[in-house]
Amino acid sequence: MPKSVPRAGALLLRRYSNDPRRITAKFNSSCSNCSCRIKKGSTAYYWPGDKTIMCTSCGEPEYRQFLSMAADEDVYNGVGNPY
Repeated sequence: MPKSVPRAGALLLRRYSNDPRRITAKFNSSCSNCSCRIKKGSTAYYWPGDKTIMCTSCGEPEYRQFLSMAADEDVYNGVGNPY
């Protein structure tokens, strides 16, 4: 069941279990895209569908693109505000 989560600017995007999300790393890891080191406690982006983690420089653009597409989908479905 989707959940509505408040987002920037009073937008309500529906959230699903496999949606990517920004996390605080709980252990040392490496970026699945560029293989740079992600230290425990730093910000990272996690894609639960394929269980990948990305550093901020690799994950931020893809995460923002996902949020943009999710907002567009909500507007198309009559949930969000296009203006």
